[in-house]
Order: sequence, then C-alpha cells, then structure tokens
Amino acid sequence: MKRPAYYPFKSAAAEKEYLSFYQATAVKLWPVPYVDVMVNTSYGATYVRVSGPQLAPPLVLLPGINASSLMWSPNVGAWSRQYRVYAVDLINDFGRSRDSRLIWHKTDFVNWLDELFTKLGLRKNINLIGMSYGGWLAVLYALAHQERLHKVAMLAPGATVLKMDWQFLRRSVESALWGGKYSETLFNWLFQDGLKKGQDCALTMDDFGNFLYMGTKCFKKRFFVYLTVLSDNQWSNLQVPALFVVGEHEKLYNPHKALQRLKKVAPQVKTCLIPGAGHDLTAVQAEMVNEQVLNFLQA
Repeated sequence: MKRPAYYPFKSAAAEKEYLSFYQATAVKLWPVPYVDVMVNTSYGATYVRVSGPQLAPPLVLLPGINASSLMWSPNVGAWSRQYRVYAVDLINDFGRSRDSRLIWHKTDFVNWLDELFTKLGLRKNINLIGMSYGGWLAVLYALAHQERLHKVAMLAPGATVLKMDWQFLRRSVESALWGGKYSETLFNWLFQDGLKKGQDCALTMDDFGNFLYMGTKCFKKRFFVYLTVLSDNQWSNLQVPALFVVGEHEKLYNPHKALQRLKKVAPQVKTCLIPGAGHDLTAVQAEMVNEQVLNFLQA
C-alpha cells in the first residue's frame, strides 16, 4: 500500500503542527548557528543539523529514542567550537527524518548510518557520540566499521552493557499500553534529577516533555528494534577508543554494575560516573558531560 504524502505523521494537519513546533523549538533552544541538511538514503530522507567550523574534525551526534537532535541543545555550544557537529534525527523516530522502508534489524541501522556518513562526505576519522538508544547504535556501528571512526562515546546507552531493569521495562509497557498517568509516572521517575533542578536545567524537563507530547500526538506509531546487550567477545573486540558515561541515578540498569562489567570485559573503555544525574545527565550536568566528552576527544 502506498504511503500518504504526510507519512510518518498521522495527517497533513499533524505534519504541519509538528514541523511548526519543531522549527520554533530549534529557534528557541539551539544556541549556535546551524545549517539544515536533508540526506536521501535507501532507508529514507535523513535530517541533519550541522554546526561548527567547516574544516573542523567531524562529530556526529545520535539522540535517544523520541528525543530528536534537539536534545543536544545543552551540549552543542561547547562541542561545536572545535568540531563540525552533525546532529542527526533518527530515521524512524520523531524529528524531520522520514523513513521509506522498515528498519527491522540492528544491521539496518548500521547500514543506514554507513550510507549517511558517506553521503555527508565523512569518510574516516569520524567522532561518534550517542545517547541512550543512540549510544547503543553508536557502539554497534563502531563494531562494524571501526576503520571509519576516530573515537566513540556512549552516554547512558540503553542495554548495551546490562539488561534493562525490570522496573523500567514494566513502567515502559504500562506507559505504552495506557498512557496518561502511567506515562507521567514513567517520565517523573526516569528524569527525577532534571525535575528537581527545574529551570536551572540546561534543557528543562518541560521542554523535553513537550518533545515527547508533540511527537506522540503527531506521529504514527512505528516499529523499533529492541536494544541488545553486547557479549564479552564483542566488548573485547572493540578497538576504537571508547568512552562510557552514566549518571549515578541511572534507572535503565544499575550504573555501578555496568561500570564493574566494563572494567572486567572491556578495560580499554574509558568510563565516567556523573554525580547528581540519571538518564537526564546531558541536561542536568551539561557542563560536566561536555567537559568529559571534550577531554576524551582531545586526549
């Protein structure tokens, strides 16, 4: 069946409403000049927001699920001073990217990213950073195409190191099935540090809540590949210089056990525990995360 012109939105009106919100939010939150780039891939049109000096080393950012490239607004100001930053909207998620074929396996994500990098003119020495779902995608790409990367950083990657905590899975299923108060409960539980910090957050949870609300309101539901945990062998074979950053209050899994496992199976991976933050670490402790990432990239 042919998809309507407004796909992946629910309707033409939903498309107009979301894109208007998206642009207004970008104007409000994105702190540095940027260029809109739309890249046609075999998986669909991929939107990339590009900032920073044209001749600087490339730094690609992959967001968390349902977050879009706008989630990097607390970080791009610091990183784009010395890097050409490519902030990507995932191909089958909220944002301006539009999938034209089903992403049904993790290898599809790897192939999509590889094609995207090539069409952006990024041949090698790519620095790749992913948050949450994007962190999982980043390390999958690193394992498949180590020759193209300079360094890779995983910020609170989903699964990847440990299985998801049962409380997170239960709350996520409740939110998906019944929404309403269950979605609010999940949000408050997952981002409690950001909610406590309030307006002092680099990206307020009100803004992030608006991302989620508008995306859920305007987009059709799409299939998502479930995150996996890397085997001991996969971790030991990761030769690209890598950084793993996690908040001390992370809810997806026990952060201390995650650090313990990496120390055992992948001692070559640099690790960092961020105090006073959970899954909202890039906003709650933006300066600290920015500094850790820059120190790692420049070491």
